[in-house]
Amino acid sequence: MLYLLKTSKMKKLILLLFIPIFSFSQIQKKQMNQNPMIKKKMEMQMKKKLKSKSFVMKKKIENEIIEKWEEYSKAFEYSDYDKIKSYFTFPITISLFKDPFLINNEEELIKFYKQIRSNVQEGYKYSKLEKSRIIWISKDICALDAVYSRFNKNYNKVFTGRGIYMYKKIDSSWKMFSMSAIDLKNKK
Repeated sequence: MLYLLKTSKMKKLILLLFIPIFSFSQIQKKQMNQNPMIKKKMEMQMKKKLKSKSFVMKKKIENEIIEKWEEYSKAFEYSDYDKIKSYFTFPITISLFKDPFLINNEEELIKFYKQIRSNVQEGYKYSKLEKSRIIWISKDICALDAVYSRFNKNYNKVFTGRGIYMYKKIDSSWKMFSMSAIDLKNKK
């Protein structure tokens, strides 16, 4: 009997200890929900975290696209047509200061690049990306606005050009589907 009495008192004591904690947490929760300033601040913090993750992902993709363009440029330098075609998805729209035209398959693309490569500036050795920016069209399409220079074997600049290279996400990779040259009115 004495044991039951002690356990009953102990249960009451334990129950009394938890009631204030439970009630306080309920009151505090109600107050937070009622205070629009706190609620708004919490929402802003959540949005900031999401934007920060989104920003980091966008920058990662932008760096990937710039790296792909530089690899593409290196393939052009070495006349590696098989490598060049790996950076594209078909059909491709190309506009080199004239009316745009379509390239529908790998054979047409290689033929086009062989012609361009044979008519490149005299003494051309390599290209270097001078300036670039990514313009997002949608989450799966963007444009690389690139200013590049071409150099000869003596490291002298022989040409500066600007192009808009359109990329879209195909499966998990970014591929070029359009290329447009923009006239810079070069004096060289």
